[in-house]
Amino acid sequence: MELAISRKYRYKKEATKKKSKQLLFLLKRLSQGLSCVIIFFAVGYTVFWCLDPSHFPITSVRFIGERKNLSQEELRTAFVSEVNAGFFRLNVSTLQHQLLSLPWIKQADVRKVWPDQLVVRFEEHTPAAYWLDKGMISDLGTVFYPDISKVSDLDLPILQGPEGRQTLVWQQLLVMEETLAPLNLTITHLTLAPRGAWHLRLSNGMMVILGTNDTLKRLNRFVQAYDKHLSARAQEMSYVDLRYTSGMTVGWRSV
Repeated sequence: MELAISRKYRYKKEATKKKSKQLLFLLKRLSQGLSCVIIFFAVGYTVFWCLDPSHFPITSVRFIGERKNLSQEELRTAFVSEVNAGFFRLNVSTLQHQLLSLPWIKQADVRKVWPDQLVVRFEEHTPAAYWLDKGMISDLGTVFYPDISKVSDLDLPILQGPEGRQTLVWQQLLVMEETLAPLNLTITHLTLAPRGAWHLRLSNGMMVILGTNDTLKRLNRFVQAYDKHLSARAQEMSYVDLRYTSGMTVGWRSV
């Protein structure tokens, strides 16, 4: 009888101990879960607080770059909305994309400096020629489209040709100006006609008609003839037509 009571007591004690362990385990899991919830809300609140522009505003914008043709207003318009988002909400990639969308911007780099500064490095295109009556070509051959009315007084050559052929026209300009360099003449207008014919106007007002074939060979012929025979009467000539296998036609200005 005593043995039976002893076993019954031991089983009861073990059951109680098992229930205590289970309760402790549940309390521990509950505590862990509660801690996770508290941490989650704490982190969320911290993030929300930090993202509030009033807590971490951008108070200083530093521009590094030489501004020649880009207006202060264009720069301000590009970044003002992003800057108002505050230090943490400001999207550097978006702001950089907006700057690069400005016609005069060649390249731009934007970075945030803790705790409240924005540093913007930029470089403008260097204009080298006008393209048609609506665009410009940079010294690297890049076509961009600023407000032409604000830069119409620049002493640059005017290039014309079919849309999509601007690179070819630009490359021809460079080669032709190098060919003309010994004469101390520059090109003020260079035109590629829709059917492929080239003609150009020089800084002395003379028109040079090259046609469609062997244009550089013909231009070299002009250089040789000008240096030896034509330069003395250059002010009297209206145009030179080189669309011949050999020789040329000279048009004289009316008196």
